[in-house]
Amino acid sequence: MKQKRQRLGIQQQDLATQVGVSRQTMGAIEAGETVPSTLIALNLSRALQCRVEDLFSIEGSEDPFLKARFLKDPVDKPGSDGAEAVDKDIRVALAQVGKQWVARRLDGDFPFSQETPADGLASFPGGKPADFANVRPFREVDSLKRNLFVAGCDPAIGLLSRHLAERINGPRLHWIEAASRPALAELALGRAHIAGLHLDDGKSGNRNASVVRRRFGAEPMVLVTLASWEQGFVFRKGATKIFKSAPDLVGKGIRVIVREEGSGAQELLDGLLKTAKVAVADLKIVATARGHRAVAQLIANEVGDVGVATRAAATSFGLAFEPLAEARFDLVFHADLASDERIRAVLDCLSSGRFRKDLGAMTGYQTARTGDAVSGVEA
Repeated sequence: MKQKRQRLGIQQQDLATQVGVSRQTMGAIEAGETVPSTLIALNLSRALQCRVEDLFSIEGSEDPFLKARFLKDPVDKPGSDGAEAVDKDIRVALAQVGKQWVARRLDGDFPFSQETPADGLASFPGGKPADFANVRPFREVDSLKRNLFVAGCDPAIGLLSRHLAERINGPRLHWIEAASRPALAELALGRAHIAGLHLDDGKSGNRNASVVRRRFGAEPMVLVTLASWEQGFVFRKGATKIFKSAPDLVGKGIRVIVREEGSGAQELLDGLLKTAKVAVADLKIVATARGHRAVAQLIANEVGDVGVATRAAATSFGLAFEPLAEARFDLVFHADLASDERIRAVLDCLSSGRFRKDLGAMTGYQTARTGDAVSGVEA
């Protein structure tokens, strides 16, 4: 309490006057020598701009552990088995997916990890990460039950999260950065509530609905459009070669950045190569990027010369962009969640004029179909 008071620049006497006690009593409260009445505690929380729980707690009253399925990374990476010993508790995001709690590790350089306040700390009886963890929550269980895990690669999911956070009692959306097919796998494995995908091979067009149907069979699913945006070749302005088609990627010294397997951008590139009868072995692949922005960043840093990403990613790094196809990014979830208040809040946000205007102002985004249900998916 003393630290909060000092950070706000409030003198002890002034705080005592605000809440209606003597300076001596205030000193005793700060020293933990006396327990304030409910009225005084409420006045203190108001004066210090925080919750009562942030100032006072009853010894031994901490929330009990929650047993949660533990996931090592936002989406597990090849070669990362997470079996290393840990010398302290692990920051995690928590959500109830189906009937089980899921804890996602908040470590590493993912935006999901670095920008997310933890929901709790996970510990393991054996001292090493395991399939299940004991999680000491930072929030009340009812609050944690409002959390949503949404897996996908579109940064607009982050924007959606911010809009939802501004709503009274709105759900707290955790964005899990993942390519299209890995995102679908997260949904199928019960590790996320919603998956985002954009799959277009440059020839047959958008295949989101058909891929979802093949993955989930006769199970009723709902597919809703978040936005549409352009994908294309990204390269440095003033480059000696302009990239417009797959054959342009072949040549002495041309360094190509590819995306991870299962990403919509990589499937688009693979389709273009196949149509042009260009073998992958003919390309000089120098790196595999995780995400559209990562492609552009590697090119801006001169690690590679060209890759497939969005116009928005190219613009953010001042790179040239040659459009190849319009991609539609859809959100998919199980139909039995359609009545869930968290999902209803997401759908309501997607259809709101404010969100559509905000999203449409972002470089390369089209919102004509934002919030529209996609036909051909429900069984």
